[in-house]
Amino acid sequence: MLSKGLRDEEKKKIDDAFIAMLDIEFVPNLWENEQRNKLNEKLQAILNFTLDDIEIMNSEALMERLKAADFEFQHYEQFGDLMLRAIPFEREEKESLLATHTAAVYETAQKESKTFSFGLIQKIDNAKALI
Repeated sequence: MLSKGLRDEEKKKIDDAFIAMLDIEFVPNLWENEQRNKLNEKLQAILNFTLDDIEIMNSEALMERLKAADFEFQHYEQFGDLMLRAIPFEREEKESLLATHTAAVYETAQKESKTFSFGLIQKIDNAKALI
């Protein structure tokens, strides 16, 4: 188990990585040629899996991997935000699966936060609308 200082440092690293990824403005041509690869590299560095891996997982396996990464509720929400933004740029046959995963991630964020959030409910609804 990590000491509190190391845990805080790891959580800060995850926060910083998600903030950097969420700052990227996805563009269709750039997505296919470079942005997806950069996103995969960053996901691999912090989570040890990529979008390609997510596309072959079921939602339960994804939640287990995120839980193993010691995610807090804001990390789940940030990861869900990232996936929701990426869905329109992915292959059409994968959009529904990614939307299902995204809804599960947001639902976990809602549960982990231990408070009701209209914002998260709206995000869950947005993800489910893409299924």
